[in-house]
Amino acid sequence: MQAPYEMTEGLERLKSILSERPSDSAHWNEAQNRFQFIDRLLIECLGWERPALKVEETIDGGGRADYLLGMPCKAVLEAKKESKLWDTIPAGHSGLLRKIKPLMTASKAFSEVVTQVIPYCSLHGAPIAVVCNGPQLAIFQAITIGQKPLEGDCYLFDGFSKYIQEFVTLWTLLSPEGITENRANLNLARHRNPRLPVKASQSISEPNKYRYRDRLQEELRTLSSLLLEEIEDNPELRINFYRDCYVPIEANNRHLLLSKQIIDSRYRRVGGDGISPASADSMSKASDLTADFSMGAGSRPIVVVGDVGVGKSSFFENLFLNIIDIESNDTVFININLGVKATLSTDIKTYVLQSIPDVLSTSYGIDIFSMEFVNAIYFKEIQAFDRGVEGALKDIDHSAYQQAKIKFLKEKTLRSDLHLHASLGHLSRGRNKRIILVLDNADQRTFEVQQEAFLIAQELAATRNLFVFIALRPSTFFMSKTTGALSAYHSKLLTISPPPADEVIQRRLTFALRIAEGKSVPASFDGIRFNLQNIASFLRATLRSVKSNEEIRQFLGNITGGNTRSVIELITSFCGSPNVDARKIVEIEFEKGNYVVPLHEFTKHALLGEFSYYNPQSSLFACNMFDVSEADSREHFLSNLIVGYVSSNLGKRDNDGYVRGETIIRELSRLGFIENQVIGRLATLANKRILETPHSHFREIELREGESAEALNYRATSIGLYHIKFWVGSFSFLDAMSIDTPIFDEAVRELVCSLAPSFEISDRYKKTVAFRRYLEEKWHQSSFDTIYYDFPAILSAQAHAFDLVAKVAMRRGDTRKGRPRPYR
Repeated sequence: MQAPYEMTEGLERLKSILSERPSDSAHWNEAQNRFQFIDRLLIECLGWERPALKVEETIDGGGRADYLLGMPCKAVLEAKKESKLWDTIPAGHSGLLRKIKPLMTASKAFSEVVTQVIPYCSLHGAPIAVVCNGPQLAIFQAITIGQKPLEGDCYLFDGFSKYIQEFVTLWTLLSPEGITENRANLNLARHRNPRLPVKASQSISEPNKYRYRDRLQEELRTLSSLLLEEIEDNPELRINFYRDCYVPIEANNRHLLLSKQIIDSRYRRVGGDGISPASADSMSKASDLTADFSMGAGSRPIVVVGDVGVGKSSFFENLFLNIIDIESNDTVFININLGVKATLSTDIKTYVLQSIPDVLSTSYGIDIFSMEFVNAIYFKEIQAFDRGVEGALKDIDHSAYQQAKIKFLKEKTLRSDLHLHASLGHLSRGRNKRIILVLDNADQRTFEVQQEAFLIAQELAATRNLFVFIALRPSTFFMSKTTGALSAYHSKLLTISPPPADEVIQRRLTFALRIAEGKSVPASFDGIRFNLQNIASFLRATLRSVKSNEEIRQFLGNITGGNTRSVIELITSFCGSPNVDARKIVEIEFEKGNYVVPLHEFTKHALLGEFSYYNPQSSLFACNMFDVSEADSREHFLSNLIVGYVSSNLGKRDNDGYVRGETIIRELSRLGFIENQVIGRLATLANKRILETPHSHFREIELREGESAEALNYRATSIGLYHIKFWVGSFSFLDAMSIDTPIFDEAVRELVCSLAPSFEISDRYKKTVAFRRYLEEKWHQSSFDTIYYDFPAILSAQAHAFDLVAKVAMRRGDTRKGRPRPYR
């Protein structure tokens, strides 16, 4: 909302209205006061227009609000007649900011109108209340989380002279812009809210300290990277690797906490036009490929859309293997990696023009610059040359003719783009080759580079000489479709959905274990001088744990959010993590051969990574769901409530499971949170992939001018659902977050701070139990009126983990600071 005129014009209009004010205005009743002055103040001086300004709105349960400001309502103004002056206001204070309680004590009229307007604000979810009798106007917070509104401050404009003198402030607080930007609420909050308590991490001398690996952990980390990540790039194993490790796109994600409807609609809105794109699993079988390619190359590139790490490169590799099985002699497959290999090139076009001839030469023995090939593709041009002036040299001076012809053909080949088109056309039409070009990992480059890559793909596809695939992110495709290069073209679109994370990692571990055990060793591994027995034992125990433990499979499948690359990196870094007792795992596995790694070892690594203590940078997967931005303990649960509401059936969801931001804000306002708190948290949760918007706003796309967070749509991700349903109640999560969360109870804060630096299990147990009880107590004190999230039930479901930790501490004899007792 924006006023239709400038502030200076509003001030001049106010001066004019006051100069014309009749002397008998003190005898106006409330209706006259509203019509003669307050209406004009809002509309003529402060810039309000309908429909953002509503009057005489009936309140549920009785009563009528005089003015509702904003859409949705953000402030309620209650008017009174001028004769009800607040004439006993305490003197001795010249500023605008005043304490509300003394004013109410001194003036019965002020007390009555303030008491009347607060319920109106509560019922409308409006954080700001305004009361006015004509010459006097007060602005205060009607909804203050965890605090009583009458114990705060107000802006008091006492007399028309104050209206004029402080009009800049009045405009700032009550103009449409001021109300939209929540200026009054923010300014008043600064004066009443205490500072946030320091986090317990401040009591640790090195809170961001790295935890270094020992020799065994370093060895495991190096070998796991070689066997789990780098192995797919080994040319000797490439075909066997993808045959054994590729997980079909249509595989069932049975461990995801998301509904099948949301999984199926993952990319439904990617194009922004409401048309559902086809799934890439339509090209995942040999029979499907034969049917698609038999129709010939199209004139448009095929855009393959999928989130980062979802498996687009694996899809292309599997596509290549299927093609080999079908018709290896007649198909030319060119895969150009625009991610890693093209970063040093001056520009993408040059890199593509150089790479295609290189692949044709090295993989298929086709040299498009050889004289034989050049003569073949320019056969008609040579005939025209022979009919020309220089062609006459053929019968006169053969040597001169050959030189002229060579010069003519050289000029053809120097025009690299046209020569490439001619070469591909010859292969396609002259030699009946089916050419498939893949521009992979374009989504790892900048938006501008992705735009250029698409235009190259479009130009090549337009020749109808080859099939062209290009990989893009959903967010890039949306941005380009609405504002960039794709807006001018109608592209064929395929989407890649994530395969089950547990099946991906089981296949990788099985393949890596086969190599570590010496059952399939490439020649390039002959020079390795590591002890593969250790990594084989660790991989064997890890594989057994993933296969046998449903909780581990659920954790891996949900916390990585369908990002195949992330789950591989998580398991790779788990091998040799400084926060995992690798020696114990290897020794037990080597001696007994039956070790099962418990879930908490995986979650601890996911929380701490390479660090000694949790911090926001230590984990790529965890989000502190208890952190706060205001000095209000109720905010510990804001993140959980948002995710719980969005994932419930209570919010008004569309067919794809999204809930509009303003609906979320309205619900959380009902629970007592202010709009800015909710908007800020929505941005944080979307950035941390706890929530998602249709086009990855906040995380990949910034809000454009005119866009607002409340106008976006949100739904919970598997990462968010795992957090609120399992992780937030677990010992490992609460242990990590206890030092990163402001604690408002002084006794609990002192205890957590005193134990924060310790790694002793008994100290960690005491610290975490105290933090857990603190959160449970604050939940009950908050009295949230909601049925879609039950925090105590989540804690109760995880109580067994606390009992196990207590038993471990007792078994270790760690009783220097008191014997741990099972939590109940």
